[in-house]
Amino acid sequence: MSSLPSLMLRSSDGVFAIGMNREVLFWNPACEAITGIQASAAVGHRCHEVLKGVDPQGRPLCTRDCVLGDLAQGGPPPSLLPMRITQPDGKRIQLCVGTMLMPSPGKANWTVVHVLRRGRGTGAADFFNCEEADSVSPIEEVSAHVDRERAGVSQLTGRERDVLRLLANGLAIEVIAERLHISATTVRNHIQRMLAKLDVHSRHEAVAVAHRFQLI
Repeated sequence: MSSLPSLMLRSSDGVFAIGMNREVLFWNPACEAITGIQASAAVGHRCHEVLKGVDPQGRPLCTRDCVLGDLAQGGPPPSLLPMRITQPDGKRIQLCVGTMLMPSPGKANWTVVHVLRRGRGTGAADFFNCEEADSVSPIEEVSAHVDRERAGVSQLTGRERDVLRLLANGLAIEVIAERLHISATTVRNHIQRMLAKLDVHSRHEAVAVAHRFQLI
């Protein structure tokens, strides 16, 4: 069976990946064909310096502090994103950009993988569906989620932060209860309240938030 990097290399869709420092780690031949940008000019460079994408209204999407780059520390990937770029020859093209996260060797870190396809891709059978709507953009959705996480972090009690740090160390509930001299039921209650405050659904997501906001 082919490995995932091998499949990405042969994909007819453009696929590229960025790491924690927002530098491009992988740029497949389809990315070269779609964007006109060679891998040698992309790999090792910051993503926003390579694509320089804008939204359908011409507002910059690829920026130094793009929230999609923060997804390397975890978080919900956005819905499909319409983007326009200018190829090296000056031709402007429209792309539909998908985002997914792949596990990274770094603790609680992810590799952010973008998948590119030319055009709006509005056909019902298309994998992509990038209608240019006037509603909240996918990046704004991610940004709003990060704001909710930040607000949730500020609401965590000292005990909830203690529980979160111990969870990040991979300790079981019973061990956490023993360390903190409380019952396992109390630990579970702390975890449930913590998940609600952080607007996440699992302990793993909570730990990712803790790393993102440097609580650990």
